[in-house]
Amino acid sequence: MFGFNLQQAKRHFVKVLTVSFPQREAEQLMRILLEDLFGIDLKRQLMEPNLCIDERQHYLLSEAVRRLLVGEPVQYVTGMARFNDLLIKVSPAVLIPRPETEELVQKICTTLPKEASFRIWDIGTGSGCIAIALAKLFPDAEVIAFDVSDEALQVAKENAESNGVKVTFVHDDVTHPQSDYFNQPVDLVVSNPPYVCDSERAAMEANVLDWEPETALFVPVDDPLRFYRQILALAKTQLNPEGQVWFEINERMGKEMLLLCREMGFAEAEVLEDYVGKQRFCHVCQASRKQ
Repeated sequence: MFGFNLQQAKRHFVKVLTVSFPQREAEQLMRILLEDLFGIDLKRQLMEPNLCIDERQHYLLSEAVRRLLVGEPVQYVTGMARFNDLLIKVSPAVLIPRPETEELVQKICTTLPKEASFRIWDIGTGSGCIAIALAKLFPDAEVIAFDVSDEALQVAKENAESNGVKVTFVHDDVTHPQSDYFNQPVDLVVSNPPYVCDSERAAMEANVLDWEPETALFVPVDDPLRFYRQILALAKTQLNPEGQVWFEINERMGKEMLLLCREMGFAEAEVLEDYVGKQRFCHVCQASRKQ
C-alpha cells in the first residue's frame, strides 16, 4: 500500500520546491497544485491532513514539481487559471491572464448597464478570458472575439463552452482586417494587445520570456502603439455615438496613448491607474465624426 497522506505529501514537495522558491511561495504552489490537479481545495487541505495520496497522484505531483523547478508557470503546469471567478484553460498558445486584466474587466463593468443589449468586440482575445467574463456579466450582449492565432481561438472556444457562455470567435488580423464584423456598428471595443517593447526584455522574468507566446507580448520599439492605432481607426468609423473603447496599456506609454487618441479624432480619453498605481488602462469615448 502506498504510504503518503496529504500532510506528508505537502511537506515533502514543499521542501523540494524550496530549492528554487521561497517557503511561502512553495506552500502556495502546493495549494494550487492540489486544488487544480485533484480538486482538493484549501478548506479540505486543512480539514483532512490524513487524506490518502495514491501512487498516481504522487507521480502527478512529482511531475508537476519537476516542471515548476525548470521555470514553467504553474498555470501551464495545471492547464488552468482563475479569472474573475471563472476557470480558464491555458496553454503556451495563450498568455496567462493577469490581475491587471481582471481589473480592466471590473472597470468596464462600472460604466455599462447590466441589462443592456449591445455589441462588444474583444480584439486579440487569446484565452478568451475578457470576452467570456463580459459575456457572463452581460448576458444580453453580443460578444465577438478576434485573434490571429488558430491555436488561441481553439483554447478560447473551449473556455467559452466550459463556462457556459456564447461568444462568436473570428480568425482575423487587426492590422489587416478582413472580417465583415469589422464593418458593423459596435458599442464596446476592448483589447489587451501586445504592448511590451523589445527593449524591455532584459527586465522581464524568465518564466514569461521562456514560456509565454512572444507574438502576444512584444511590439517593435519603433512602433509600440501599432495595434492601438489600428483598433482606434476601426473604432472611429464603427463606434456608436455612446460607445466606448477600453485598453490595457504599457505603463510607460500613458502620455503617448493620450496623444494618439487625440490625433485619431477622439474627443475624450483618459489613462487610469491599476491597483498598484501604474498607468495601465486607457478609456476612450465620444469619437469625433468630423472628417
